Amino acid sequence: MRLVGPATVVSVAYIDPGNWGSNIAAGSQFGFSLLWVVWLSGFLAVYFQYLSGLLGISGTGLLDLFETRLKRFKPLLAPPLVAMILATDMAEYMGLIIALHMLTGVPLEVAAVFALVDVVLLASLSDRRALFARIIGVFVAVVALSFVVELWLVKPPLWEVVLGSVVPRLPEGGAVVAVAIMGATIMPHALLLHSHLTHGMDRRVHMWQTLANLLGASAINASMQIVAATALFGRAVDLEEVPAVLEPLFGGLAATLFSVALFAASLSASAVSVEAGVLVFRYATGRRFSAAAARLTARLVNIAPALAALHLGASPVDVLVYTQYVLSLVLPVVMAATVRWSWHMVGAAGRAAALAGTVFVTAMDLYSFVAG
Repeated sequence: MRLVGPATVVSVAYIDPGNWGSNIAAGSQFGFSLLWVVWLSGFLAVYFQYLSGLLGISGTGLLDLFETRLKRFKPLLAPPLVAMILATDMAEYMGLIIALHMLTGVPLEVAAVFALVDVVLLASLSDRRALFARIIGVFVAVVALSFVVELWLVKPPLWEVVLGSVVPRLPEGGAVVAVAIMGATIMPHALLLHSHLTHGMDRRVHMWQTLANLLGASAINASMQIVAATALFGRAVDLEEVPAVLEPLFGGLAATLFSVALFAASLSASAVSVEAGVLVFRYATGRRFSAAAARLTARLVNIAPALAALHLGASPVDVLVYTQYVLSLVLPVVMAATVRWSWHMVGAAGRAAALAGTVFVTAMDLYSFVAG
């Protein structure tokens, strides 16, 4: 059975720069305390991506349903969905900037100019579906292999990994980071996109592709936080400083692999979000957008605030965390829509799980908003 397909494409949502930022923040500030959030978010994402794909198999994508069944609410729904795309693009743009800075040593402001290359390069691939999925699969494999080696190099304490994975804890000040992890993992734009990629698929093939690709991506996502908790806990480092910390502790290979993996993750995530951007901009404006136009629109909006943040000395990790926080605030709307329209496609246990997941994410969003 072929395991490369639509689920391969959306699996990149688990390893995009937003995940790097939220997991580096979690591991360096709170150790293994928030590792359970990664795993829970990963399991929720697997199930909701499965439900989203079922909608596509039935012949209708989520945004098509928004257009036909919630047409009168479009003025309320369109702005947060556009904000979702802009926040996603900001995270990927910032990831590319940081990765280029780490690999070449050029200043962040200069890297910001070179990071515009993905606008043309990746938009040109979006109409070549089979090649697109294979290239994304290669990028994901590069990131996965990099973190397998990183885990071997840093040698995390297994008992602390197990404890952090199964014992729910929310340390003081950890609510925003926990919610950012959820937004970075479940990714509302990936839920929307998956429902538009699975038309005509066999349901069983879809299930196995979703399990294989997204559980694997969840493991990569968890490994980011494990590496950060092992190597960076208690160190006030920003994302672009991580290789300099890793090299004297674990060798040059650890530093190089970290940089290469971030570059691969950023490029692949850019390729995926441009697909979602085409759909969202078409929904919001009623006009057709090419992949290049969607990417260029989002990037033109984001380039000025990104450069301003870097010039003013803002922490790239903080920028990444807050973009994922924005995504998490949009997430309950997309999850609720997925539950509503896939309700008849699963049994009672599946409906209960979907409702519980939506309520949990919404409650965490509200708690983080109140707790700060």
